[in-house]
Amino acid sequence: MKRLIPALALLVLAACGQPAETPAANAPAQEGPVVLGTTRNMPDWLFILRTNEGGTIHFNQRTITRQDGMADIWLQIRWGRDQIMQADTESTERVIHYELERIHYRFNCETEQFVIVERQIMGANEQVVARDEPRQIWRNTPEAGAARHVLPIACRGS
Repeated sequence: MKRLIPALALLVLAACGQPAETPAANAPAQEGPVVLGTTRNMPDWLFILRTNEGGTIHFNQRTITRQDGMADIWLQIRWGRDQIMQADTESTERVIHYELERIHYRFNCETEQFVIVERQIMGANEQVVARDEPRQIWRNTPEAGAARHVLPIACRGS
């Protein structure tokens, strides 16, 4: 009976756990959507860094895609203070005050270069109030900062 109780406890504990679907560390990078273990109970935006102004930078694990050596990922920046964007058109002048923006990065995983595909300025209820699609200029990933931190997540899922 003394041996049966610990064995039963182990069996119950094993039944409660859910297996993680994590790829082997030395597995080659796959193309298409990336699954970071199980994301079922995880929030959409996961913290990675703090800004110098006291804001936070997050990435969305559900936006990661890989294809032909490229990896796409979205970052969200919650600034620590009010930001200003000049959004003029040919017929109007507009100044937007915001505290939240989202940036779509595309990485060349082999060369560790990136472009910013799109930038979104978010307003009330996280609605897009301005959008920018900058010229596609490939840049080397700097040694520090958001792009350096998110590169391995986007390219390798680690």
